[in-house]
Amino acid sequence: MLTLIRSLARSPIIGGMIIALLIAAFALWGVTDIFRSNGSAALVVGPETVSASELARTYERQLFQIQRDNPEITREQADQMGLGDSVVQRLIAETAVDAKADQMGMTISDSTLFETLRSVPAFQNPFTSQFDPNTYASVLRENGYRGPLAERQFESDITSELRRGQFIAAALGGVYAPEIFGDIRAAYNGERRSLRALFLQPSLVDAPEAPNDDTLTAFIGENARIFERPEQRRLTLMRISPADFLRDVDVSDEDLQALYDFRLDNGDLAEPATRSLTQWPAPDQQTAESAAARLSAGETVSTVISELGLGEEVALADVQSYQVPDGQIAEQAFTLSAGDIAAIESQLGWRVVRIDAANDPDTPSLAELEAELRDELARDNAEGMMLDALGVFEEERGNGATLEEAAMQAGLIAERIDFVAANGYSADREPALTLLQNPDLLTAAFSAQQGFATDLESYGEDGGYFVVRVDEIEPARLSELSEVREDAAQFWTMRETDNRLQTLVDDVQARLDAGETADAIADSLGTGARVETAVLGRGETAGPFSAQLVGQAFRLPEGERFAARAGNQTTRAIVIVDNVIAADPAQAERPSQQELTNELRNDATQIVTSALINAYDVRTDQALVDQALGRTTTQ
Repeated sequence: MLTLIRSLARSPIIGGMIIALLIAAFALWGVTDIFRSNGSAALVVGPETVSASELARTYERQLFQIQRDNPEITREQADQMGLGDSVVQRLIAETAVDAKADQMGMTISDSTLFETLRSVPAFQNPFTSQFDPNTYASVLRENGYRGPLAERQFESDITSELRRGQFIAAALGGVYAPEIFGDIRAAYNGERRSLRALFLQPSLVDAPEAPNDDTLTAFIGENARIFERPEQRRLTLMRISPADFLRDVDVSDEDLQALYDFRLDNGDLAEPATRSLTQWPAPDQQTAESAAARLSAGETVSTVISELGLGEEVALADVQSYQVPDGQIAEQAFTLSAGDIAAIESQLGWRVVRIDAANDPDTPSLAELEAELRDELARDNAEGMMLDALGVFEEERGNGATLEEAAMQAGLIAERIDFVAANGYSADREPALTLLQNPDLLTAAFSAQQGFATDLESYGEDGGYFVVRVDEIEPARLSELSEVREDAAQFWTMRETDNRLQTLVDDVQARLDAGETADAIADSLGTGARVETAVLGRGETAGPFSAQLVGQAFRLPEGERFAARAGNQTTRAIVIVDNVIAADPAQAERPSQQELTNELRNDATQIVTSALINAYDVRTDQALVDQALGRTTTQ
């Protein structure tokens, strides 16, 4: 602990960190709209704006949470799946509600915000069940709120959420689902479809001949979006975290005991002990001791006071040690149990003290907490060692050393990362694991200018820092045939096979129109064609009847058919809705009225939100949006 404090005092970056801590100290009590930028706006919704930095922060948190559970998903893949557009649309909707709430003068007080945060179990100390700032900060980091202003950002978000909830509650508080909705829903959920499908596999058509170079070159040009080689960057990276120093840390038993005692004194391990006590001034030690003995023997207070001349009583109820005005009385009173009476010499003379009630919560022992506290001390000391090394590194850079030279002087490692794209992969699809595992590094690398090392920046959940320098940039370009020949040939073959299968699908549809049965057509086509049947309800699947196929079938009436892709999307299916089976009222499951009301209010919320969006002038600066989402020209 002391090592960390000394290291902080020497570190060249501590000034900024202390300022950040001071700002965070006011986080629960100050203005919550500091993050609404007045500069260039990525989104404008009526009178409200969303800055590019605010959009970027929201997107990064969503991406962080997705990658935490699915680390194999890259930034580019997440955006291709619609994450970026989803975040933009959500912010537009929320900002429209914010604008209306502003117009109506709705506000959330600091006390409401504070009480909301205090009531969240995830933010509470597991021993005391009280709001704990350390736990609070840790949970925020685990959910993508990082940096010195993480708490301020979260509280700004929560304040906005509370206010939006206040507006929606006021607008939709009187909305309730009619009783008939339950009957309609039961009939809807209980309906079933009898389906018959003719499945056609790619093996039914002749495989196309291998394409020549001219065909592949033209194919690449026609599909430039697929075959474009994204911008590549060669990097030099210095990164460091407390974990790098843990193996060099030795935690002493003395430091362990000191931390335990510190936590114990601060009431972090259990609810603080309290006493309710009554005291009477006595003229001298003999009188005080005599009074204490007589009261302990059962004599009445009035008799003892009258005969021994004790002073006016002073009572304190449920006080902690520090709340007892006289430290000498507090020290001894908290060694006594309920019902004990003692003569105590205070700073102002002798007192007769009676303990009316005592509360001494169970406190976990040092042995029970040793592993946790030892780990905390080790991390504190490791952080101190890291800050010492960073101090040397920054001092050397300030004196003109290159990134590599400064790293060497500080005992750190400068990594070289060969050409890599913004998705964290090389042109040969080799992953840059360092960057993929730390999205902050990847974002910084593709935001930096070539030839200049970035400032020292924080990253990750365990308090790491990094500096990156872009050494070379290879611009985006269309791949040459020699670079993607195998992929291009595979894609061309798949496309040609699919086109031929589509021709077969059209022919089968014509034969069905002419009156042939699906079974007869399957028999005539031979291996690769088959007919299967199933009776399914909404959301049910069976064999080749995927959720997508079943969903399409439930949008058609009895006797209709449709063509769709099936399986791995290369197989085709022609599906016929043979029968629509109505729900059996005796077996249909009827949802609760509250469930229906909640759904109705959710739908009404979407309608209200859409109406607000339509009521305001919504503008999007696509360049700033793409920049905030970290999109490259190939995305």
